[in-house]
Amino acid sequence: MTMEIEGLPSRPFFNCTPEGLDILDSREMSGAARLDAIEPWMRFELGDRNIIDSKPRKAASSKPGQVTVECEGGTVHIDFEDGRAKKVTAQGEFIYMGDLEDRNEGLGYIPVS
Repeated sequence: MTMEIEGLPSRPFFNCTPEGLDILDSREMSGAARLDAIEPWMRFELGDRNIIDSKPRKAASSKPGQVTVECEGGTVHIDFEDGRAKKVTAQGEFIYMGDLEDRNEGLGYIPVS
């Protein structure tokens, strides 16, 4: 899938599930009866070697264009302006091998030297 990522929606809503992380545009939520009836703006699927590679617990945007996701295996920092992701675990800091368009492609992380 090829898409241009221009940054987060102006009012993002983060939905952590056992399947991964969905980012929704909360402007689309006003008329929806159920959360699962809304099409995600972007989906990060939980999968081996994906950006989200362990169950997400909590997500928040602390800086414009960035999302921090607390996962069982560490903390994932997603930078929409840079189009990249990094993960911090007890073993160190790692950079995702692809960009955000490759988020569900299983490219894996490499350690930062």
